[in-house]
Amino acid sequence: MWDELHADIVAETGQDWILLAAGDIRDPHDREEYERYVTDVRLLEEKGIGHFYRFIPRGDIYYKVMGICDFIVLPTVDETQSGTLARIIALNKPYVTTAPLEGLTAQTLESGGGLLFTNKQMLRDHILELASDEGLRWELGFKLYRYLMNVVSWEVIAGKYYEAYQAANAEVHEGIRIDIPPEF
Repeated sequence: MWDELHADIVAETGQDWILLAAGDIRDPHDREEYERYVTDVRLLEEKGIGHFYRFIPRGDIYYKVMGICDFIVLPTVDETQSGTLARIIALNKPYVTTAPLEGLTAQTLESGGGLLFTNKQMLRDHILELASDEGLRWELGFKLYRYLMNVVSWEVIAGKYYEAYQAANAEVHEGIRIDIPPEF
């Protein structure tokens, strides 16, 4: 859909965007689909509106690749992409991702920093919306920053673990019943 979407973005904003597709094959059984995907992105490269960067998504390079993007599109049918979403959140990058997938949907709703889609038209609309509205990108990025600092930072999570260990210790040694709310 990038050909048509690119033209719409340029018409609406006057800005020329490039699709950066990045990553590598994970499952050898998906080789045919992966090769087709790379071929399609290479065609976009020939038109000057896309680029494919092959790399194993781990380590510093992972953050650098995502760091240069204005926003991230994470279309997936695989719940294991929650690690990628964690990195997106760590970079405060607004994003579009698939719903309903348990972790991706829950963190998107909880953080308020991304947009969800359930069909191709919604995906297209959200990409156009993020490409066309820098203010929205900043707003979503700031929501991700607040979510990171106030909800899922190491300090917050470590504090919760410490509190849970203290409660468990008090139950074992002092007989104080543990009463932890479900949202703990």
